[in-house]
Amino acid sequence: MKKPMGFFTYFHHSAMIAHLSDAQAGRLYKALLLYGEEGIETEFDDDQTCALAFIILKGEVDRNFERYAETCENRSKAAKEREAKKRNSSEDE
Repeated sequence: MKKPMGFFTYFHHSAMIAHLSDAQAGRLYKALLLYGEEGIETEFDDDQTCALAFIILKGEVDRNFERYAETCENRSKAAKEREAKKRNSSEDE
């Protein structure tokens, strides 16, 4: 499966992120990038707040990737159907 170039950040998460210090937010963001790019989950044993935020946002990353895969599959299927129609109509002429 082709991976997307990134993931979405949603405004409804801002209340959760606002409760983090800048250092925690930066650490969380870096962990999400690592997870998105490499699939590596960062352990936040020393910070339960970041651990919980990571679990929640990791699910969002996963859903973004699933939607991307579905979109790619649907577009590929539509393109194949268009090509088949073109081929069939040119054969009829």
